[in-house]
Amino acid sequence: MALTTFQKHKGRIGLAVLSLSATTTRTTTTTLAFTIPAVSTISKVKSISSRSPSHRPLRNYNALDASSSDEHQFDKLLEETKLGQAVSYIRSKPDMELTRERFGKIFDAIEESTSEADLNSINVRREQEFSLLSASRKEMADMYQVLKDQGHLRLFGAVDKYTMPASGSHTVRPSMLEQITSLSMKSLTPRPSNTLLYAGVVTGLLEAGISAYFGISLNFLFVLTIVSFLVDRIFLNGALAETVLKLLSPETQPKITRHEAGHFLCAYLLGCPVEGYVLSAWAAMQDARFGSRAVSAGTSFFDAELSSQIASNKVPRSSIDRYSIIVMAGIAAEAVQYGQADGGAGDEMALIAFLTNLNGGPSPNPAWNDVTIRNQARWGALQAVLLIRQYKECYDALVDTLERGGTLGDCIYAIEKAGRDNGLEALKKPLGYILERPGGLEELWVKDLPESELSVATVGAATSTKTLDPDESIETLEGYKEELKRKLRDLDAKLNEL
Repeated sequence: MALTTFQKHKGRIGLAVLSLSATTTRTTTTTLAFTIPAVSTISKVKSISSRSPSHRPLRNYNALDASSSDEHQFDKLLEETKLGQAVSYIRSKPDMELTRERFGKIFDAIEESTSEADLNSINVRREQEFSLLSASRKEMADMYQVLKDQGHLRLFGAVDKYTMPASGSHTVRPSMLEQITSLSMKSLTPRPSNTLLYAGVVTGLLEAGISAYFGISLNFLFVLTIVSFLVDRIFLNGALAETVLKLLSPETQPKITRHEAGHFLCAYLLGCPVEGYVLSAWAAMQDARFGSRAVSAGTSFFDAELSSQIASNKVPRSSIDRYSIIVMAGIAAEAVQYGQADGGAGDEMALIAFLTNLNGGPSPNPAWNDVTIRNQARWGALQAVLLIRQYKECYDALVDTLERGGTLGDCIYAIEKAGRDNGLEALKKPLGYILERPGGLEELWVKDLPESELSVATVGAATSTKTLDPDESIETLEGYKEELKRKLRDLDAKLNEL
């Protein structure tokens, strides 16, 4: 990524609640009913539970009545957006039937509660790009986790720091990136578009023609155009200009959709709850998570760990890596889909701002400079490309849902259903390893870790724990804990199948 030649353009820097914002200016286990047939439009498919009572055993009448009453109470909590109580309720009743309709209601409640969060205030976000943990976002994170623990969200958090697609060395030279992804550095560098230039030329010619034909002062028309642009920008979030741009460049909207799908999917796979998305300036203007930030498209996700770590001025490498992957995922998605990223200059600028802001505070990580920032951007893009390709069916299903205007619940459902239909699971090990050759001047990409490297890595891990600071040690232990939990869940699932 040409990190020294970035162009900041409209709306691409807003990361509301770690919200990745795009712009149309392309200058740059009770399981879900995943066997439900696909439908032509996004809709809530009701569970087939209206069978005649004659088909149910008589001895189950009272149990069914009680269950129905319990489920009605849960639905009411969701309708009233009492997400915290709903979390407690579903946690206490893991066997409750989670129909397609109820699944959608859960995420409707998440969208509504987070859009009304106090920390969506522009006054809070002027100072920093990361909001503090609000009550609604804590409840959202709890709901995602409960659904994951109960087996409903199998791919949420499918990747962690131990199973990054490309494990090993963090050094990713351009040649290594191209070797692993089969994508050139040029394709992963957002390129400027001449659409605005063409639009300006056409507008100028049109004004000249109107002036000559009707005898109206050309200066007056120029001033009128500038004033109209400013009014649109200030009061309508640039929605009118965006509409004109999309008419002049029909391929813009599909690229924006695929760009945001990259952010959405990678955030979800890395265990960061997604709380909403917008694909146009009109939609952003009506959403409190985006409207105050003058963006025209974006994906809003929440990283509770990173938010708390920023507040304490101690951000470990694992959180930096997670953020880097998500922020570079839009560029990666465009490069994978089109062979060239057009949008994403603002994403790169956001990554630069994030990393440079880490300098100066207490941190176990070295200071970030031009060289290390470039490398981190390449590392994040590499991981994002591999994730999008590994979960291609999920990505395609998500894009299709976004294009049809699906809700947040529809998008999550599409990801999970595609995963089940295609046998996709959480990564159990990296897809490959980047090994540093002696001298540190060259790296090697291998699919399987050689036995010699495995023993060295084991010894290195044993010795490195002696020099870790307390925060890193706790984080490592927490990681081992989560790994053990996951293995236990896998064992339980296999036992249930027997």
